[in-house]
Amino acid sequence: MPDKLDLRLLPGTRNVDAVVGQGYFPVITRLGGEELLLAYRGGAAHLGLGGRLDVGRSTDGGLTWSAPVTVADSERDDRNPALGMAPDGTLVLAYHWQGSYDEDGAWKPVLGRADTRVVFSGDGGHSWVDDELIDYTPINGASPFGKIFTADGVMHMLIYGGSPLCEAGEGTVRVGESASTPTYILRSTDNGRTWGDPTLVALGLNESDVAILPDGRWLFVARSEDRAEQALYSCVSEDGGYTWRMIGRVTDAKEHPPDITLLSNGWLLLAFGRRHPPFGVEGLISRDGGMTWDGRRLVLDDTLPGGDIGYPSTARLDDGRLVTAYYTAGTAERQWEMFRAADVACKVVSYDESTLIDHWNKTS
Repeated sequence: MPDKLDLRLLPGTRNVDAVVGQGYFPVITRLGGEELLLAYRGGAAHLGLGGRLDVGRSTDGGLTWSAPVTVADSERDDRNPALGMAPDGTLVLAYHWQGSYDEDGAWKPVLGRADTRVVFSGDGGHSWVDDELIDYTPINGASPFGKIFTADGVMHMLIYGGSPLCEAGEGTVRVGESASTPTYILRSTDNGRTWGDPTLVALGLNESDVAILPDGRWLFVARSEDRAEQALYSCVSEDGGYTWRMIGRVTDAKEHPPDITLLSNGWLLLAFGRRHPPFGVEGLISRDGGMTWDGRRLVLDDTLPGGDIGYPSTARLDDGRLVTAYYTAGTAERQWEMFRAADVACKVVSYDESTLIDHWNKTS
């Protein structure tokens, strides 16, 4: 059995740029039919006071994308979007409002000037209103992440950082002896206007994603806080995300953050950035709800220049097409341009789910 399946070689796969010159930390959401909205960072590099948040739109399943529309552009560094659609159709975008820069614009995290904001769109992302601090003040300053999802009519937001709001109990996962970074689930019952009912999912994990499995269990995958490791770990909940138990480590070091997609046959596709050579975006397949992962890798891209890449985010269309967005930045000579946006782009690969499943089965 080959150890990798190159997605780019499968019939029907298409690769495009959603935006060039910006596009850090993309988050995708499906609006209906073939219409998609993609939130990403512009205005600055990985760090910088000029950072803003934009959205781009596709009406043809990710093959072409509109020019960016600005959502948030303040005197601070607007960054780290989380995006989702509320039960009433409102789009909700939460983000990290980072002000820890000195008067010269130099990054000074010791200043601790950070807040969390939420902004809304009632017209499918064409315009955005009511940009305000998150109402749940105990978690203000933490960073939202990834897809805001709805289960049983309740919106759920993954958010990490700050000091733990509550004691870690039997239902909290801990990774590492000195684990400190908390990751929570926040909930909203009013279409994202107010948030609360926090669950401390893990200590020692940060950027994360959740999949709700056909049998009702929830699978959580997140990046370890250990800078020397930064691998993905998984845990499972059998009570709707309130208590969790560890499954184990999923990826090698420097492979993160996670993006989980439930396929139509019940398999899980886990995509992540490969931040070690060959740099790119890869995926794993689980056929048992994330308890185990096939040893073979799915390759979405292996041509990226360095470690400032990845952050995949995937949407599944009704016709079985999958659309995965990710970013690239830097060059082979200057791989970590943290304060200068060099050769930045948000890339999108669209591919057919049934073709992927068929080729995976044939070569297993």
